[in-house]
Amino acid sequence: MISLSAVRGVADDGTGGTAHQTSGRAKDCIVMKGLKEEIVDGSMRDLGGRYPYNIGGSATYFDHLTDADGKRIATVYGKAEIPSRLDNGDMAEHSDERIEFADGAVEAQGIYDITRAEKGAWQYLPVIGIEGRYRGMIGKRHFQITKMGKSLNGWIELCPAGSSGSIE
Repeated sequence: MISLSAVRGVADDGTGGTAHQTSGRAKDCIVMKGLKEEIVDGSMRDLGGRYPYNIGGSATYFDHLTDADGKRIATVYGKAEIPSRLDNGDMAEHSDERIEFADGAVEAQGIYDITRAEKGAWQYLPVIGIEGRYRGMIGKRHFQITKMGKSLNGWIELCPAGSSGSIE
């Protein structure tokens, strides 16, 4: 069963630790914990070298998002590209996703460190609710790659836009 809850204070980051959620500002927020993501299929374009290790590569993907009990709760439609190298030499990946739940949809988009992510480091993308119960909410989609090109752990936090804790 997916853990959807209104939260105040601190939210689980999926690693057994915690992620800061500004105290007293998280009223009416939604946190979905214990998510697993399975990459069902995708296509890659190796331009300039093997994706995701070289600038110019891109990919599309179709994933299933499940709760802690393994029940499918959403479908992820995504695309990604490697636009640049970060100052530390790691590769930057830009991802753009639409995540469709039975009760609405969100879009996630942004740049993260794919080199660190591939090594299991938690990353996140900004997210915005565009349909259903998530419309008018913003937040973050946290994820951890468990097997490159195959699976991820994750959690999503969303807060009403305009609330003082919605973009922290």
